[in-house]
Amino acid sequence: MNPTAPVTLLGLDWSDPDTPRLRTTDPDHPEHSLLHLLLGEHIFRVDGEQRSCIGWFDLTGPEGRHVRCRADEVVTRGKQCRRCQYKEGFIAAHQAHRAPGTLPENIRDYLRQPHWLYLGVFANGTTKVGTAADSRRRSRLAEQGPVAALYLARTKDGATVRTLESAVSQHFGLPQQVQTRRKVLGLQNSIDATALVTKLTDLATQVAPYLNKIAVEQPGTEMLAAPEPWVRPACSTAVFESTPVLAYPDDLTQGTHRLHITGAAGLVTVFSTDHEPDAPRHCADLSKLIGRTLAPATAEDAPTGAPTLF
Repeated sequence: MNPTAPVTLLGLDWSDPDTPRLRTTDPDHPEHSLLHLLLGEHIFRVDGEQRSCIGWFDLTGPEGRHVRCRADEVVTRGKQCRRCQYKEGFIAAHQAHRAPGTLPENIRDYLRQPHWLYLGVFANGTTKVGTAADSRRRSRLAEQGPVAALYLARTKDGATVRTLESAVSQHFGLPQQVQTRRKVLGLQNSIDATALVTKLTDLATQVAPYLNKIAVEQPGTEMLAAPEPWVRPACSTAVFESTPVLAYPDDLTQGTHRLHITGAAGLVTVFSTDHEPDAPRHCADLSKLIGRTLAPATAEDAPTGAPTLF
């Protein structure tokens, strides 16, 4: 992505896990957004410190549709204004098993579809329990960026799977979220993927009997005869195989940047700052750019700071 006019970065799109893309505003059509391939070269200048609302996804149709914020409202916390946050409804979805009657219309049909419960392990060794809708079974995990993941159960709807998620989280002391900062730090050391998969498999062996026991009380829950591995995208494999990588020495939220992105795992990308095959590889959290205005720039404007491990 080399913008020819200022655009706002609205997020990463993992709807096709094998071809991740960046979503930006469309300078020529204010009501639309544009998708750009994530892998490749990106030269841009961050224009100011202000962050704008990223809009929301309309899930009432057969396919999710991105809707621009009607006012491109400035946000100081999170990534959405209150209206877009409510219209989308995902915050309420996390409480679907406790208060289903309070769900916004946009999220009700979405939660009525089958959902999956999974365990994931990340580059720093952290394990978590999570959920994914049937329609986003593979892409949801691609958004998270684990080294490996295993599906353990399928439920009739989103409320049921969140009941299971909450129970497993509490019983085994597993987080339901892993901070992106920890994912970035995990890439600054060599990754033993085989050891991480073994750790995840051992955890699944412990969790499965407990799930079998509590699933009896959750009608519409199907336990898998054996954990089913998630298929990791090649662009994420490229991230883990490139470790250890360096922390990006510059502040992504300021100045001009030239990134040759070669891999991505969720919001974390691996890249170099020039085309040389032996150029140092860096890692950074792209979520820092979401909501910010990116303006045109040239490669000559980008800094060439020395890499750092810290």
